[in-house]
Amino acid sequence: MPGIKKYPAWEELTFANNFLFCKILESDPELCRQLLEMLLHVRIEKLSSPKSEWTMQEGLDAKSVRFDVYTKDENRIFDIEIQTTNQKNLPKRARYYQSIIDMDNLSHGEKYSRLKDSYVIFLCLEAPFKKRLPVYFFENTCRGDDKIKLNDGAYKVFFNASDYAKMESDEEKNFFKFLAGHEAENELTKSIEEKVIFARKNMEWRKQYMTWQQTIDEEKDIAFEEGVRQGLEQGIAQGLVRGMEQGVYKKSVEDAKAMLADGMDVNLVAKYTGLPLETIESELC
Repeated sequence: MPGIKKYPAWEELTFANNFLFCKILESDPELCRQLLEMLLHVRIEKLSSPKSEWTMQEGLDAKSVRFDVYTKDENRIFDIEIQTTNQKNLPKRARYYQSIIDMDNLSHGEKYSRLKDSYVIFLCLEAPFKKRLPVYFFENTCRGDDKIKLNDGAYKVFFNASDYAKMESDEEKNFFKFLAGHEAENELTKSIEEKVIFARKNMEWRKQYMTWQQTIDEEKDIAFEEGVRQGLEQGIAQGLVRGMEQGVYKKSVEDAKAMLADGMDVNLVAKYTGLPLETIESELC
C-alpha cells in the first residue's frame, strides 16, 4: 500500500494550497480577473463565474480532466493550475487539457472560426524546466522562421515562482514571492492574505477540505492498486514469454546436436535451427 499521506492542517493552509487556491478564486471572480490580467498582460472586461475542480470528459473511454480553476470571457477560455509538487509530464498534460477545452468549446456543426482562444496556465512553485526562466510562454510558430506564427489561439504558460525575482513587473514579483511563502507586500497579495485568513474561518470549506483529502487518498489508492495489478499481469506475461523462448532455444540446441551427430555441416545446422554459427562452433562442436 502507499505510504501514510500527510496534509497541512486547515489552520496552516496558504494560497498555494490547491484546495484553498481553487475555493478562493471560485468565490471571487474579481480576484480571478485581476490575477489573469496580471499573469497574461491582457485586458478582461467581464469574466464568467470561475469553476473550481471542474471535470470534463470527451467520451466514456476518454481520460477525464479536472481543471483547478476554469473560466472564460467573451473570446477566451482560461484554465489556471496550481502546481505545488509533482511536475511530471506537464507539457503533455497541457496539450491534453487544451484538446479537452477545444472539444468542449466547439459544438457539433459550428465553424472553426468560433473556436475561442485558450490559455492553459500552470503556476509552479518549483522550476518546471531546466532554463530557470521566470515565465515560459508557448505558442505555435514555424520551425523555419519563428517570426511566422500559426495564430491558432492556443497558448500554454508556465510560471516559475521560485525565480520570482526575475519576473517582469513588481506586481508579478510580489505575487509569486507571496505564492512561494513570503509575506504579502502589495495591495493584491495583502487582499489575498485577508481572504485566506477569512477562508480558514469557513467551517463548510473545512469539512469540504477533509472530504477532498479523503477523495484524493482514495484516488491514489485506486491508482496504486491498478498499477500493482498491471505490473503483476505484465510480469506473468513476460515470464511466459521468457519460458517459451527458453523452450524454443532448448529444442533448437537438441536439434543441432542431433544434426551434428549425423555429420551435417555447421552452416546448414545454423540455417535450419536458427542458432548463431558462433554458438554452434563454440558450444556444440
